[in-house]
Amino acid sequence: MYSKILFWNFMAASLMIMAICFDVTFGTGEWHPIDVNNTEFRDTLKKVEKQMAKKINSTNVYRIREPKSAQSQLVAGMNYKTKLEMGETNCNKADIDQIDDIDSCPFLGIDHDLNCHAQIYRLLNDSCELTEFQCDQN
Repeated sequence: MYSKILFWNFMAASLMIMAICFDVTFGTGEWHPIDVNNTEFRDTLKKVEKQMAKKINSTNVYRIREPKSAQSQLVAGMNYKTKLEMGETNCNKADIDQIDDIDSCPFLGIDHDLNCHAQIYRLLNDSCELTEFQCDQN
């Protein structure tokens, strides 16, 4: 009996922590617009930025220049949809795994910027997975 009480207390505390961390004011499953400067969203983008760069067909590394819009969906974790602008840098993609901070790669200019759409799944343990990614030339 005591273990059941502990379990339900743990579940209630977990749900309360999720509500605080994710600012849950809506139901699960629905997509809701969020501010592109949302801290959790920005942290999620940072975690998948190299994954995005690897998917772009280029010899140079692309990195996020600016998120244009964002939406979130509460599931068993958090889904994010975003439209963003990716900019070409002077870093070589062959060296991407040795680059500690992708922000250290300076942009080349706006001539080769890409408009991209991404969907990212962030698990409760803070690991992130890029689930969809597509880009179009500006």
